[in-house]
Amino acid sequence: MGFFREVEQPAAFQPFVALRETLGFVPNLFRAQTLLPRVIEAEARVAAAVLFNAGALSRIQKECILLKVAAAQRNAYCVAAHWQVLRGLGVPEERLERVVRAHRAAELPADDHALLDFSLRLSRHPTWVGARDLDTLRELGLTDRQILETVLVAALTEFLCTLSTGVGAVPDVTPPVAFDTAGAGDAAGAGATAGAGEAAGVRLGTAAEAPWDAPPPAGHAASAGPYLATAGLRPETFPPFAFFRERFGFIPGIFRAQTLCPDVLDAEAEMVGTVLLKEDLLTRTQKEYILLAISATNLNTYCVAVHCEMLRNLGIPDDLSDQIAVDHHLAGLSPADTALLDFALTLARRSAAFGADDIAGLLRHGFSEEQALEAVVMTALTRFLNTLQMGLGTRPDFRPRRAFPVERVNPRTAAAGPTDEAMGHLHGEGPEPDPDDDLVTLARARDAKAFGELVRRHAGRVHRTVFGIVRNAEDAEDAMQDALLRAYQSLDDFRGTARFSTWLTRIAVNAGLDKVRARKTHDSLDDLRDDAEDGEFQPRFVQAWGPAASPAASDDPERAHARAERRALVEAALLTLPLKYRLAVMLRDIQQMSTEEAAAALGLGVPTLKTRLLRGRLMLREELAPHFQRRPADAWRDGDA
Repeated sequence: MGFFREVEQPAAFQPFVALRETLGFVPNLFRAQTLLPRVIEAEARVAAAVLFNAGALSRIQKECILLKVAAAQRNAYCVAAHWQVLRGLGVPEERLERVVRAHRAAELPADDHALLDFSLRLSRHPTWVGARDLDTLRELGLTDRQILETVLVAALTEFLCTLSTGVGAVPDVTPPVAFDTAGAGDAAGAGATAGAGEAAGVRLGTAAEAPWDAPPPAGHAASAGPYLATAGLRPETFPPFAFFRERFGFIPGIFRAQTLCPDVLDAEAEMVGTVLLKEDLLTRTQKEYILLAISATNLNTYCVAVHCEMLRNLGIPDDLSDQIAVDHHLAGLSPADTALLDFALTLARRSAAFGADDIAGLLRHGFSEEQALEAVVMTALTRFLNTLQMGLGTRPDFRPRRAFPVERVNPRTAAAGPTDEAMGHLHGEGPEPDPDDDLVTLARARDAKAFGELVRRHAGRVHRTVFGIVRNAEDAEDAMQDALLRAYQSLDDFRGTARFSTWLTRIAVNAGLDKVRARKTHDSLDDLRDDAEDGEFQPRFVQAWGPAASPAASDDPERAHARAERRALVEAALLTLPLKYRLAVMLRDIQQMSTEEAAAALGLGVPTLKTRLLRGRLMLREELAPHFQRRPADAWRDGDA
């Protein structure tokens, strides 16, 4: 039936009773989760609120959205299930086939075509969604309640597709189409390519038939969200809001934006309490890690900001949260937590390779089956929340410490700043847009000229970085070529969570370290992450490098050495430093990277980078003191070196 063992539920188990009454059977998707009956109860309530309860959209409209989006995601389980449901609702198979193959050729009203277009855009290209998409729906006469229900159905589809993949649910009926899952990974992720979700024998529509697959016009300025009208609900009279305020200290904007559907909010509050806040299996911190890592992968600034704040309130340092958002492998997590995030990210991208081996790998790290199942549910919940936020356009509740490039992420809304619910916990502004973004976009499309321009821009930095590690010209050339090749081959993995130059520097650092390891140098690589045993460095030469007492003094370095000789002295001294201090000084002072960029490139927290930088500077000063007894303190940083 699935990847997890089943536990028999009593005949009176309410979710199964309700499903039999509504559908006539209990879907395997829910049977595969009987290890966690409380989760089934919460899921069934959300599904009922979104799909089954009477609303502004008809049941057939909702099921068609689910069917179309599931087909775009190549999810055989959900396509089979909802094809069968629609047949039971009286929709002819010929019409269902047209909906799946090319819905704009089906005999549907214009507003139904538009709802399917919008749902596909939200699922396949969530970072492209903006106020103009909703304005298009309104021009066809659709109400904000209908649009909200469409967003909810699309988000629920993301949840069900992720969940069915994670539990290995076997289709309840034979799928109506055969899906070719080769290359399906990341089909639903931010920035998925137009053809990534197509199935064998299922045509999703040509460009002319698919306005959902067209990017926003260049230079288009999207309006800030939230996009939809809301009803005036208050915590004093609306229990879900009272629940969120009690448990989080504020009411997240993603829930405030759904007040047109109070029954759905009530079900979502139960889901959050049952899955996120309950700590009988995974810890709350582990679940927040999952939410943060997946949201960062999906370039969802809103969810990253919220869950960084949640982790802060749980006592997790800001630099650790930031590193998890950038690359959790470099965050110093335990092997078990690292494996947990690997598992969640693999599932979130819905790789065709995900299967029972991934479950087994998690169990080998000491997790129980129940914990693995909860990790699957948390991953599905994150996909639900990410999609929901992209469709609602909610502004961040807290000023993001990490904002993603505006042209590739929904927080078009982030520019409006934090809401009144920000609780006063405001952080610094997000970084400026990456100047390499346009070239990176072209290079990812395999534009050789664009990648050549990126190489031209950054070759000097890459060479200086690897030379500072390997310390000889021949190995530096080899390491540089290796780094550039790795970068080209890994362009599709570049998520924009850091500047391209930072990402490339990190690759260069790894290439240099690999070269050092290969030649078995005496440079210590084992201590690259450990500063605890070094003790405080005590420099012997502590005099300031200030102006000389006499400009004509024979030991004045400005008169004793030419610029090139001074530079050679500094570079030679830098190469004598232990590797971890050499890298910190080189990136921060020689390469002129910011503290945050240097820390990210080395996979360190900012405090650790600052500690290494201070010690490295003191070591460098002592090494140079015999040559430069008195020297303007910052001259070597301002161009002489």
